[in-house]
Amino acid sequence: MRKLFCIIFLVVSCVFTSFSQSDLMKYVALYEGCVDDEESEIYGGTYGEYPNTLIDAVFPGGDVELSLFIYRNTETQEVYSGELDSDGNPLLVVGEVLVEFVIDRCGKPGRFKVVQSLTDEQDAEALRVMENLPIFKSATLDGYRVKSAYIAHVKFSKDHWIVKEPEPSYDDYYYY
Repeated sequence: MRKLFCIIFLVVSCVFTSFSQSDLMKYVALYEGCVDDEESEIYGGTYGEYPNTLIDAVFPGGDVELSLFIYRNTETQEVYSGELDSDGNPLLVVGEVLVEFVIDRCGKPGRFKVVQSLTDEQDAEALRVMENLPIFKSATLDGYRVKSAYIAHVKFSKDHWIVKEPEPSYDDYYYY
């Protein structure tokens, strides 16, 4: 009976995982064959003004799913500060790396740039996570697809490395 339960659990887990992975591919067919190789204005971030009528790019599943994607894909970077806590244990460097990225008119993320750094190792990990973002639904301005920049928060904390359950709430992991 226990083996049957384990097999059913594994099958259900695999099915759930495959659905969540396919959700990340939600916008791929939207821009099939699209190439955005022309220079054009980039709205938002450190690039320039963010018009009131701009409709943001959309991550598959929305902002909360983007935050969860970043959280779930960020790997441990045990970087020690050189200081000790009250028990004599070394303290880890914690905080967040801010990464700016541009969503082009085809929904592809690119132009990744660290705008707030922690350490070289954590910056590299934040860039690795962001470089694996899936296709977004591109931003629009007055009915036309445009390039838009965003800044994502990639958090590094002691709790993140030890416990990943329960899943974080939107308030804990956000971007803008």
